[in-house]
Amino acid sequence: MKKLLTFCILILLVPGFFGFTAYAYDYEPVKYEIEVEVTLGGTVKIIPNVNCPIPQKTELTLKDGETGRFEIDLVEPGVFDYTVQTVPDDRNIVFDDTVYSIKIYVTECVNTLEANMIATKSEEKYSGSKLIFVNSEESSDESTSNPQDSPTESSNNDRNPKTSDDTRMEMYFLFAMIASVGLLTLSIVYLIDTHKMIKKKNKEKN
Repeated sequence: MKKLLTFCILILLVPGFFGFTAYAYDYEPVKYEIEVEVTLGGTVKIIPNVNCPIPQKTELTLKDGETGRFEIDLVEPGVFDYTVQTVPDDRNIVFDDTVYSIKIYVTECVNTLEANMIATKSEEKYSGSKLIFVNSEESSDESTSNPQDSPTESSNNDRNPKTSDDTRMEMYFLFAMIASVGLLTLSIVYLIDTHKMIKKKNKEKN
């Protein structure tokens, strides 16, 4: 009889115990938001770690200057890990390759849940409230592809004219011509003087 009574009491207590346990961990879901922004617009994705709550949307396509939000429903205490990064598309721009590492700490606070986020960027703590990606326009290489059109180079050429071998040869030729004319003039003068001396001697003999 005593064993039967003890068994009945246990039967009555066990559902109450489990009911109390279930109630203790039955929290109202907390919606946590992670804000992102992309310069020049683009797509951003969030990747949850294993056993982490999956956001309602794992990819957001945003316009330039638009703020998007990844929404995550948290239903129990714990530490949940995510990574956030851009998804390049077919535009001719330079996409920001930054990868943010996210840890969301969810704690119990008077039978409710409280969530806080710690983000790291390039292994350094990120203090901003919004994850920002900065895409940029591609730089143009046209100025370096056509060196003959470069005003700097042409102006340098004008300021520093080249002296070629042909120019030096012309100068040598000019000097040679002047020297030849001088020698020819001296030869003519010498011949004239010689001719006069010969005529003078002939006259003296006669």
